[in-house]
Amino acid sequence: MAYTFSRRRSLGMIGAVFAAPLAGCATWIREGDVGQGELSGRVLVEWVQEDRFIYRRTENPLRFTPSFMGTIEPQDMYTDGGSIPRALWGIPGLSPWGLGPAYIIHDWLFQAHRCGLDVPEAKISFRQSAIILAEVGKAMIASGLIRNDLLDEVIWGVSTRYAKALWNKPKPAEECEVPVSSRSLRRSMAKTVVDFTIPPPQL
Repeated sequence: MAYTFSRRRSLGMIGAVFAAPLAGCATWIREGDVGQGELSGRVLVEWVQEDRFIYRRTENPLRFTPSFMGTIEPQDMYTDGGSIPRALWGIPGLSPWGLGPAYIIHDWLFQAHRCGLDVPEAKISFRQSAIILAEVGKAMIASGLIRNDLLDEVIWGVSTRYAKALWNKPKPAEECEVPVSSRSLRRSMAKTVVDFTIPPPQL
């Protein structure tokens, strides 16, 4: 399916549920704003407890090079995947892991900015964070990793005034801590829930 922000479709329940918690003006991202980025690497996520996971950087780390800046490479961090309203999880394409790599990249941008990390990603703008998520999604669609393309709706959700307010709110110090080692977690029965490589290995 061709990727475009110019599609016009009725959102129905999707729009209604998104609109309630995310009411307010959105930072509009147009098709011409979204360039062609490069996505590669392994996505490894470990379960810690209900709705709390850890993205683990591996020997083949997840990397994304946007069209307008250098390569982004997330480090170990806590994540909950995509912040999709629970009422929408049953809709194909709108689960918290439907755009897994894009959500990991986006979470890392928020982590870097809100925690004031000493990394280049900490200096990007809120609008750029939404464009980067769009470019990751675009790359996933182009490579055949997405079957249910609701990227437009996701980009609208991460571009709202609500999302911007969260972007501008520093995280408490305890939420900026680096996760404990993978070995320690395995002793406490952590479980790998997402593990795939981009592009997928040829069978």
